[in-house]
Amino acid sequence: MKNRKILIIDDEDIIGKACKMILTEEGFLCNHCSSGKDGLKMALDNSYNILLLDIKLKDMNGMDILEKVKKAKPEVYVIVITGYSTVENAVRAMKLGANDYLSKPFSDDDIISAVEEAFKN
Repeated sequence: MKNRKILIIDDEDIIGKACKMILTEEGFLCNHCSSGKDGLKMALDNSYNILLLDIKLKDMNGMDILEKVKKAKPEVYVIVITGYSTVENAVRAMKLGANDYLSKPFSDDDIISAVEEAFKN
């Protein structure tokens, strides 16, 4: 995991770009995609260590992306980020293979800690 590559899939540009900026400043290589379909393609066609994935996207369900990515690339560490946090969503995400789950809004420190923890595993 020397490259420390992260893909952020979030259709809220302000959140995706903010996560990218915060994590880039911490030395991570980040890409942001605001489309679920494009994000899924990027996740499957490239080698990312971590996927920051929103559940509610305009063009796709994030849970479907989670399931497809974990089937094709089980080694990818997935952190679900959502503004629609429920116990049901968290349980479903974990059953589909999510490694972590963050509720929006989260702080800069929350996202940095989650990503640093992922690279320890």
